[in-house]
Amino acid sequence: MRKTPDNASIRTLRRALATIGSEERLAAALDVSVLDLSSWLSGERVAPGEVFMKALDIVARTHRGAA
Repeated sequence: MRKTPDNASIRTLRRALATIGSEERLAAALDVSVLDLSSWLSGERVAPGEVFMKALDIVARTHRGAA
């Protein structure tokens, strides 16, 4: 059984996904393909830095709005 990697990039993408609600909507918000997003979420590939930063921004905006 292969364990899914868990790092800051994947956790941030997953949190952004939970915030936005679907892979399709998150991919659109990040301006990437759903296929690329899926490979980053699964840990198959590492998300580029600019995608990670956009995901951080989505998460930060949500948390600022909730405070």
